[in-house]
Amino acid sequence: MRRKRTTDWPLLWSAVKDNAGPFFMLLIMGLIFGFAGGGVFFLGFGEAGAMVFGGFFALIGLALFVYAFVSAHSGIGYYYGLALLRKYGMDVDGVLTRKDADCQLHQVLDNNNRVNGEYYSCNLLVEFDYQFNGRNHSGAYYLNKADLFDKLREGDRLPLKVLRLDPSVHKVRERRLSNMLKGREPEQPSRIPSGAEITQLA
Repeated sequence: MRRKRTTDWPLLWSAVKDNAGPFFMLLIMGLIFGFAGGGVFFLGFGEAGAMVFGGFFALIGLALFVYAFVSAHSGIGYYYGLALLRKYGMDVDGVLTRKDADCQLHQVLDNNNRVNGEYYSCNLLVEFDYQFNGRNHSGAYYLNKADLFDKLREGDRLPLKVLRLDPSVHKVRERRLSNMLKGREPEQPSRIPSGAEITQLA
């Protein structure tokens, strides 16, 4: 019988505290923009310029207010999942089935909208299969390190940390993987542009 997943309140509270700073900063900014824009809109009601200006600022405030809650929910869920894995996770071996480097070119513009520089940002996705409690599962994870990504080959063993009560919550043990791949030459040519920033997605 499947055990019911329960909430670890101390870990959840810790994740909430870790995200409290950014949440309240966005919330306060949203309220400031919202009240300031709303005040200008109503005080200047009937004047097109004031109404447009006030309405624009009020919309910015509303967007920041909503984004504060959306980002807090996402951040709390991510860090709570990591905390659960550290406390209740089990070590499992998976098999790499696919890897993909999603790289985007970004241009830096000067005050005259001329290109002043450019850089790449990459999301390094690995997909894998693994078994847990006699059942087959599939998962995906975004790596933090370009050198690990370049050394990986399809069919390689991946060390994972899997949550006991919910095997859909998992992560790649990157330190262990780095030790396993010591001495292996990276893939050539690399799929990652030189100097690219590696972004971590939740």
